[in-house]
This record gives sequence, C-alpha cells and structure tokens, in this order.
Amino acid sequence: MKNKFILFIFILFTAGLLSSCGFRILNGKENSASSRYNNISYSNISHVYILPFKNLTYKSGVGSYFSNNISNYLNTQTDMFTSNKNNALYFLTGKIISIQNSVMSYTGVAAAVDYMITASVKVSMYKTDGKIIFSDVIFSSDATYYNYINPLVAHKQEKIAIETVSKRIARKIIIYIESKKLTS
Repeated sequence: MKNKFILFIFILFTAGLLSSCGFRILNGKENSASSRYNNISYSNISHVYILPFKNLTYKSGVGSYFSNNISNYLNTQTDMFTSNKNNALYFLTGKIISIQNSVMSYTGVAAAVDYMITASVKVSMYKTDGKIIFSDVIFSSDATYYNYINPLVAHKQEKIAIETVSKRIARKIIIYIESKKLTS
C-alpha cells in the first residue's frame, strides 16, 4: 500500500512538471509570454522586418509566398512584425534554395496522381546595427497534392501545396526565433 501511494505521488509530481509552461521552467520565473488579443509577445525580439526572399529555384514567383506567409504569421500570431523598414530592430531575410516535386502514387495506367512538393529555405536574421542573430539556417517542409488530368487544376493544387509548405516553414522559423530569444 505504501509503495502504491509513493508511486501515485511520483506520477502526480511528474505530470505537474510535464504540464508546466516551458518559459517558467527555463527562466525560473513567471511565464514571459504575454497574451494580448491571442497574440504572443516576446519581450526582447520585436519589430522584425521581412526582406524579400530570393528565389534560387526553377519555380517563378515562390519567393513572394515565403516572404508573405512569414510576414503574415509574424503579424497575426506574434507581436514581432513591423511593416515599416525604418522602425525595424531586426531584419529577416532568406533564399529559397530548392523545390522538388516527387511522385507519391500512380493510377492503374501509370499516370501520376499524388505528388509531394518539398522546399528548403536558408534564413538569416540580424539586428539593424549589423549584429547577426543567426545566419544561413536551413528549414524545410513538404506537402502532398493531387494532380488532376486538367493542367489548370493541377497547377492550382500545386500552388496550394507550395503555400502550405511556406506556412509550415514560417512556423518553424518563428519557433527558431523564439529559441534564440530564450537563449540570449
């Protein structure tokens, strides 16, 4: 009976530690992320200006997907974004270094129907005074899409998949920025 009670207390204690906020555990104090209109504010990284991403791939126009989705994510999910370059404290810039299409499945007549698109982006962030926060960090993600017989519909599906990939990469970049905030 005594061993069961000790095991029960241990399980409760462990569950309490695992459900605690990471900011509280890492900083040893109250949660530093404040909620304001469902946005997250990180105390020492703010006023991030997104410079246009360079496209080094065969797909024209994908640079705008990445720049726009990262800006949108910073603007709607955090308080880190600024649209005014003159107000910026940080610049975030990147290069789309690869986009690849892979066939995932075929129909009975050997026509490809499911594709996976994979993108890799190299990103750097620095303060306006030139101090490098991080440089040339590579992020990648993928998404699948269905290739219809109609090429116009297939192009639209591919475009949606690229947008999905860019949003996933945007989230990874923000998580990385948050980790830099915690370690600095």
